[in-house]
Amino acid sequence: MVDSEGKHWQFAINGLRADTEYSLQVRDAGSDVGASWPLRTFPSPDSIPEKFKLLSYTCAGGGDGFGFMGKQYFKPLDFKRRLLASALAEKPDAALAIGDHVYWDLRGQGIPQIGRKKPPLKWVLGHYLRWKFGEFDRSAAMIGTGNESVLKAIGQEQIAALYGTDFKSVPVFFIGDDHDYFENDDAEKDLVTFPADAFSKRASKAMADLYYPALLDRPKGGNGRLAGRLRYGKLFEGFLLDCAGGLTLGDNARLVPEDIEAWAREACVGSSATHFAFIPSHPLGYTAGKWREWYPDVVAEEGEDTVSNELMGETKGTLGVNADKYLWQKGWWNQHQRILAALANRPGSRFMISGDIHALAAERIVRSGDLDLSDRPVTSLLSGPVSSSDGTWPSAARGVQAAVPAWLKAETLVPVTEVNSYTIIEITKDSVGMHLRDCGGYDRSLNETGEVLRSTTINV
Repeated sequence: MVDSEGKHWQFAINGLRADTEYSLQVRDAGSDVGASWPLRTFPSPDSIPEKFKLLSYTCAGGGDGFGFMGKQYFKPLDFKRRLLASALAEKPDAALAIGDHVYWDLRGQGIPQIGRKKPPLKWVLGHYLRWKFGEFDRSAAMIGTGNESVLKAIGQEQIAALYGTDFKSVPVFFIGDDHDYFENDDAEKDLVTFPADAFSKRASKAMADLYYPALLDRPKGGNGRLAGRLRYGKLFEGFLLDCAGGLTLGDNARLVPEDIEAWAREACVGSSATHFAFIPSHPLGYTAGKWREWYPDVVAEEGEDTVSNELMGETKGTLGVNADKYLWQKGWWNQHQRILAALANRPGSRFMISGDIHALAAERIVRSGDLDLSDRPVTSLLSGPVSSSDGTWPSAARGVQAAVPAWLKAETLVPVTEVNSYTIIEITKDSVGMHLRDCGGYDRSLNETGEVLRSTTINV
């Protein structure tokens, strides 16, 4: 039992056979709770399966059709559920949910600071949020206090109501990103939201423990949520990396903690898997001018020296490196170079899958700073968001569409497209095919339902 009311449970079962379908049944005092369901264990780590089909998506959180002042920030639940139903109809063996499972940015307070620049609007929305969800006490424990009911109210709307039991036979690997710590990655002169404070870490872990499966294959130590490995026999090995919860500033700044970086890079060198992937929550190969990026690119007007690129602000200008990004850390770029070099130097098939930036795209990185990758390019996939709407596309929230960073050179495979989407990655011994599914959702007047509208396939 992981809550105080007996409504949230985790089960761990040992001694199972590899590559075997089991039937699971929940019982309460000898009585069945619902119907049984099938779940198949993964192949043995020493086996070489014929194929593996992996579903990937990002940014599924957000209130049911939440919006105000004429803008919708997150798609309605019906849209999101149809999108995920389309993905499940393709019968994936496993799924990657890459970051931003929850949007509830507190800016250091107890409720989200929506409309903070318009006090009357902030007052009205604040009272509504307190009435419907409650308010966090940042000094209290997360479970067994009033914070637990707030967590559950948010999780019920943004997670439980979305997934239901639809994924009961599909293992889902959740990795966190900035919003899962109940903050956006803001760096302004009056507020810097990361490194995550004690409350943000407690809240993130408590929400994950209540609603997400554990990451069982992970580095020793830590909170168990910052990294994990998805291994499907010797056919595929992928390393999930949270780029927010372990963020550091200073001379040795990193987006991924030092010990986790070492764990992932060593595995990259020593892996015997046919296909290998890094799965960072924040992508290598793309920028939207956000603060917590591997890159210094920022949206700035001509002549500006230092820019704090505020989310939902009134930033104007072009995306580039002619101005300094406030509080951006050169160490993040240095870590980027180490990770990319490790992946590029691995023989055989290797690529990256990531989320965070609300877009669908794919590219091959051929140069990164002084790293010449022209004879060993690395494919980077933006696997596509589930919940973005009028106000949450990069072009709306940041004033620019995501792009290749100035310090990189890349070959475009699929242009950046602001659509809700998912990707099916089909892996065999001889090939990796990425099927990018465009489900629309940019223009509400089109009344798109979340079902697949267009598809593009690339081979890694």
